[in-house]
Order: sequence, then structure tokens, then C-alpha cells
Amino acid sequence: MKRAKLEEGEGEEKGAHEGHTCLPRVAIYYGTRTHKQISQVVSEFARLPYGHDGTIKHTILASREHSCINLPVRSSGDVNGKCKELISAQGIGCAYKNSMRGKYERSAHLRRLLSQSLQSPNDVWDIEDLVNALKASTPTLCPYFSSTRVLTQDADIVFCPFSYMIDPIIRDNSDVTLKNAVVILDEAHNMEDVCREAVSFTFTENEIVAARADFRAKAAEVHNALEKTVRKQVAYEGLDNMDGGGTDRMHDALANLSTNFKTLNKFMDDILEWFVGLASEVAKRPASREDRYTQTFSWERLYASLEEAKLVIFGEKGKTSPYAFLLDALGVVAGQTGDEQDYDMQLQYYKPLSASIICVEKFLYFFKAYFKEDNRTVYKLFICIDKPFVPFGSRTRRGDTEELPAEVLDVSAFGNDKYEWLDSRSRLSGYNEIKRGYRVTLNLWCMRPALAYLDAFKDCRSVILASGTLCPTATFRSELGTDFQQMMEGSQVIPANHIFAAVIPTGPTGYHLCGTYRNINGDDRFVREISLVLKSVCEIVPKGILCFVSSYRLLDQIYEFMETAGILRQIQTMKRVLCEPRRSSQMNEVMAQYEEAITNSECYGPQCTGALLFAVFRGKVSEGIDFADDRARCVFSIGIPFPNAMDEQVLEKKKFNDDNCVKMRILTGDEWYTMQAYRALNQALGRCLRHRSDWGAILMADERLLQRRSNPHAAKVSKWIREQLRPLSSYKQFTEELQHFVASMSSNSSVNSEDASPDEASNCNSSIVDS
Repeated sequence: MKRAKLEEGEGEEKGAHEGHTCLPRVAIYYGTRTHKQISQVVSEFARLPYGHDGTIKHTILASREHSCINLPVRSSGDVNGKCKELISAQGIGCAYKNSMRGKYERSAHLRRLLSQSLQSPNDVWDIEDLVNALKASTPTLCPYFSSTRVLTQDADIVFCPFSYMIDPIIRDNSDVTLKNAVVILDEAHNMEDVCREAVSFTFTENEIVAARADFRAKAAEVHNALEKTVRKQVAYEGLDNMDGGGTDRMHDALANLSTNFKTLNKFMDDILEWFVGLASEVAKRPASREDRYTQTFSWERLYASLEEAKLVIFGEKGKTSPYAFLLDALGVVAGQTGDEQDYDMQLQYYKPLSASIICVEKFLYFFKAYFKEDNRTVYKLFICIDKPFVPFGSRTRRGDTEELPAEVLDVSAFGNDKYEWLDSRSRLSGYNEIKRGYRVTLNLWCMRPALAYLDAFKDCRSVILASGTLCPTATFRSELGTDFQQMMEGSQVIPANHIFAAVIPTGPTGYHLCGTYRNINGDDRFVREISLVLKSVCEIVPKGILCFVSSYRLLDQIYEFMETAGILRQIQTMKRVLCEPRRSSQMNEVMAQYEEAITNSECYGPQCTGALLFAVFRGKVSEGIDFADDRARCVFSIGIPFPNAMDEQVLEKKKFNDDNCVKMRILTGDEWYTMQAYRALNQALGRCLRHRSDWGAILMADERLLQRRSNPHAAKVSKWIREQLRPLSSYKQFTEELQHFVASMSSNSSVNSEDASPDEASNCNSSIVDS
């Protein structure tokens, strides 16, 4: 149900502007990638006079997972679904949201209470402050609805993750209003990927089958309940003194629900038939060495399959179109009709699972994007059939649609005829897996990020993309479909003598370092030389060292070689050696160990000076974590991080750009591919040197990065690094100059690591503006 009560105040405020001649307030949306980065930005906002004195009001859009304080909801395993269930017309309500009714549905009263609860002269808070303050306030209020529904009414600046603005599903379910707003996208170097992903959709066999089974089971229960009400009505006809009005209303509600379930069941039948038809075709193909069955379908083949399955009807527009009927049907069965009559409480029992509703929603959003302005040519269909990481039989969690037990997949409420009702207790094996024991995934890939970008920001007053590593910028104009009118590249604020930047073309034995796939996998010479260089760097540079490689496979290869050759043992006398984990859940533990080894290095041996952290380009370490001062006295990059040339999505993107470079005025496939590599390199190198008093070394181990005419792409390295590159004639000169630099900076008493904020103009920021 829509938040009717909480929108009343907002509506009054909007109406108050009618008849006024003054310019309306311009809202600013400040987006970045993660909530952690938002906290960093808010802390900088708090330092500004118009921030902490309340001149500029702010709020933060955060998910329920980050802001819900209702313990039963938090422990439910599905915070979003449980919250929506509680506050729906049929739900029992949430005490914290109910406490907001009336007075605290107005932003002025809520801000006053928040200021008192914070007990701070500073009116700037982050999401953690908000949660703690409202949890301790009297009355206790809901932080989620406070920040996302009430405080948005008068906020001058709204901080939020990118997804709140770019992802159409999230944007449509929030109070984000971008028309005539100023949008700032910080850390925007990955904006192309964010936009592509926002309008790309993934479906699994289990997800679709489970949703279909859920809708069928609920529809059968509604059918049985409807028959019971009919029998009651017949019984009431002979009892004139009894009021059958309640039964009539329930009958009408169930009949309406039954009709809409039929619409959804027909849709899911068609979707599953389409899915199975395509996937079965792929399953007949020869398997790869990795026991994978894959196929990419062209946009023509995708459209033909939708046409054959009669799914193109969802591209029709109008209030009586199949798309509109399906959307209405989903709203009815999901309990989003806004009908608050008492008997609707009983209909809550028939509400489908959140995962089932989301499955249909994703298809609706795909159809909306796909058929809008004939975008069919920018989509590719990719099907992959592979072995799941965890054996199917060992899966027990029911919350994941990938892990539903077999009996759920076999539930059917219908006979051979799709519309033949059966008893809801019937157990039929009505569905056979496409390939038993394999995971089947269907991907609808959007090749044109401009589709999502323009959909989100076309009505904005201005859009500013900012990052320390926007370069190279050529792809932003072409990929986002926007001719940015202004461009600014800031100057480096860190003194030149605090930066040691160098390309290392050869190692200590004279072997040329060129990190191509052939050199890395041909023999051990490249890995051996890299290991020796890294050992030398660990001997010279104190505290923290970050070493970036192109993939986890190469990380394992280098680590295993050093271990076998005894080089790892030598490095471990000087540094505690850690590796970026593949699982995000383990990242905090690794970072704690890394910082502990830097702070208390003497605990790890008499010769230990800190820690060495192996990381992956585009990984968890490469952005979002602050490595100021001793956390990164050196960043050491190995090779140039080109995307995996054999990845299906990369291959399709390159082909799409080659086919459309002239018509759409976009980069060729190779140009796009090269840009992705250098942007990832620049992002990783930017982990070092985080404020004006910081110092460190930036070392690039690959001769292709030498600034020569034969290496035109080397100019794509960030300008602030290129300007500081040292000409080196030999490996010996490199080690000698690095030793001198480290000794000079370590003994320089004027270097004060606490002199500036970590976010204060590290690697010169760039921005491009569309206004």
C-alpha cells in the first residue's frame, strides 16, 4: 500500500508554492556507490559551516536493512518483505511507524526532535547517528520512514547510493524526484557499469518455477475459499434473519483475487514455456571444458522468441493493454490496492511470497525498458547452464530461490490443462528440470548504459560526475549518450616531493616485464621476476603495501610460486602477507589483520615492518576503503587489467560497439575495451596518497606503461601520476632512488599524517558536467 498518510504533508507543502513568483527550491542529490562512502561524504559535509549550523538541511536514503529497529522484522530474514507486510492494510502495523502519525509526519517537528536526541550542536548526522537517536527518543520513531519519507520534504541535499537514482525498480519505490534537481555522482568512474546493470535482468530456472508454483498454490487456495463462500451464500438464502452482507463482500473480494491470479498464472505459464524452450535448446549444445553449456542470442533472435511466445503483447501501451492488466493483477494479489476494509485482513493469507512478486516485477521492468522507444536492438540474451557451487542435495535454506527443495518445485495446483483446478493438497511431479543437477540462468543484458542514464537524469537541471579517476573520459560521452558541456581536471595538491611514481620495465635479472596472457602463462619467468621485484620493494618500503593483480587466478599463481620458491618465506620476515578474500563477508577480518600488522608490526617478528596485501583490480580493495598514511606507503600494480577477453558479456559488448560505433557515435569495441583497463588501473593506483600531507610510492610493473610514442595508450594513466613519473635507466637506479625517497620522507619531521582529512583532495579530482 502507498504511504498515503506520510505524503499528505508533502502534498500541502507543494501546494503552498502555487501563485508564488519566487523560484522553487532546487534539491541536490548526492550519490555514491556504498553506504560507507556516504558516511565519509557526510563527515566532510559536517565540517562546512552551512552544514553544521543547519543552513542546508539534509537527509540520507538508506535501505531497511541499514535503518530498521524493529527486532522481529530484523530477525525475519526478509526485512523488506516483513516490513511491508506489517504496514500493509492487512498487517498489524509497526509501533515505531505508528508513533510518527500526526506530529512527526512533518519534517520541522522531526528535525527538532532529532536535534534534541543527538545532544549535539551539529545538525549533521549519518545513518548510524539517526538510528541511535530515534531508537532512544521519546517516542521511539522509525528511522527508515523518517529519513526516506519525512525528512525528504524539506531536505536541500539528499545523500543516497547510486541505485536509488539509477535502478528503475528502486527509484520507483522511493521518494526520489529528480526533475529539475542537481545531481552529483561521486566516485562515478564505474557509472557505465552501474547503468548497464540497472537495466539488465537475470532469472534462474528455480526462481521462475518457484514463483509459478507459489502463484498456482495460492490461486488454488483462493478457489477453494471462494467455493466455501458460495456454499455459505446458499445457506444464508433460507435464513432471512441473518445478514449475509459480510459473506457477499468476501465473495466479491475472493472472486476479484481469483481473476487476477488467473492473469498471473497465464503469464507465468507463458514465461516458463519461453524459458524452457530456449534453455532446452542450449542444453543440447556441446559442453565446454568447464562443463558449461552457453549460448548468446542476438537481438533479432531474442525478439523472435518473445514474438513466438506471444510475449510481445506486453509492449503495447494503454490502460487496457496486457501490460496494464498484468500490473494491476500483481498489485491486487500483492495487497497494494489501497483497500482498507476489515475483511481484507483475511486476504493476507493468500498473498504470494515476496520472491514471487519480485520475479514478475523484474519482467515488467524488462518489458518497460525493452519496448520503450524500440530499445530491442540494445539487448542480448545469454543462457548459461552450469554446475552450482554447492551440491543441490546439501541445500536447506528456504529463503533463496536458488535453494528451494525439490518438493516445492513439484507442487502443482492444476491438471494437464493449465486452467483445470485441482485440490491444493495435490502432489504432482508436473515439472522436469531442464538439466538435472545443473543451474540454469537466463540473462537479459543491456549493451547501452545510456538507456538507464537518460531514463534517470533526462529531466535534471544539472548532472555532475566526479571522481579522482574519471580519466580516460572519452567513454562517458559516448556510452552515457550525453554531451557533457563542461570538464574540469583538478591539480594535484600533494607536493611533488611526496610522490614517487615509476614504471618498472625490467626486473633484477633484466627480464622484460610485460604482463600479457602469453607471458604470464607461458612459463615461470614473468612470475619469478615479479616476485623478486616485490621482495625488493618490501625490503625498502615500511608499513603497508598494496599489490594489485588482474585476477584471483593470477593472485593464486604468484602466491603459490613464491611459496614454492621460498620467496614468500623471505617476505614474511619483513611483512605479514594477506590476500583479498573472494567472499565479502571475510573482508573486514582481513582488513583488521592488515591494520594490526601495520600498527603493531613488532608482534610479527623483529624484522617485520608492516603488511603486504594482495588485491584484485576492480575488487573490494580497489575502491571504497581509505588507505591513508601508513595503510598504503606503496601501491604496486602488476600488468594492465584488461577485462577477461573470453567473458561472454565482454565479447558481446565489444561486438555491439563495433556494429553500432558509426550509427550511435560510440567507441569501437577495442577502444571501449582499452578504456576499461586503464580506468581500473587508475582506480587502483589512487588507493595511495589520500591527503596533502601523505606520501607514498606508485609502482607499475609493465613496460607497456612507459611513456613512449610506441605506447600511445600509456597516456591514459591519470595525469597526476604521469606528471610525476621518474625516468629510470636501470633496475639498480630504481631501487636506489626508492631507498632515498623512503629515507627522506621517513626522516622528514614536517610530515604530519594528521594534518588533513583522508578525503581531502587526494589524487586530483576530475568532474564532467551535463547542464
